[in-house]
Amino acid sequence: MGLFMKEHDIYVGSLQEKLNLRFAPSMGSKELHGGLDEMVALQKEFEIFKAGRSFESSIAALNLTGMTNAETKNRFHRYLGSLRKVKSNIVGKSGDAAIVDALVRNLAAKKPLPVYFELHDLNAAKDANRVLITDKARPLFYMKQDYLVVSLPLGLDPKAK
Repeated sequence: MGLFMKEHDIYVGSLQEKLNLRFAPSMGSKELHGGLDEMVALQKEFEIFKAGRSFESSIAALNLTGMTNAETKNRFHRYLGSLRKVKSNIVGKSGDAAIVDALVRNLAAKKPLPVYFELHDLNAAKDANRVLITDKARPLFYMKQDYLVVSLPLGLDPKAK
C-alpha cells in the first residue's frame, strides 16, 4: 500500500486486522455474536456486498476504518477503490469484482467460511500485481479452520527511500 498509504504504512496491519476480525470465525455463543455470523445476517438483510457495488463502498458502509484518523482512512479507501483497476486470478474479473463476487457467494453459502485478508508483495513476481482469491485454505497454521482467502497486492512507493 506504500503508494497510497505512504507515511501511514504503520497502520496497514491494524486495517488488515479490522477486516479479518469482521469476517472472523464464530465464537459460538449469542453473547459473542459477531464476525462471520453477524456478516451473514447483515448480508442477508442489507446486501452489503452486491455485484456492481465496489468493495470499497461496502467497507465504507461497514465503517471498518471509522476509528482511524481521516487521512489514513481516506488513503485506505483510495487503495480499495484502486482494486477496480487491478486484475485478479479469476478470469474476466477485476480485483474489486472478484472480491465482491467471492464474498457474495460465500456469505450466501449453506456453510459460509470465515474470510481471511492477507497481503502479498506486488513486486515479488511478474504477475503478482493482482488480487488472489482462494476459495478454501488454511492461512493460519495455528488454527484448524478453513477460510476464504483474499490476498491483496501491496508494494512500496517507488519514491520511498
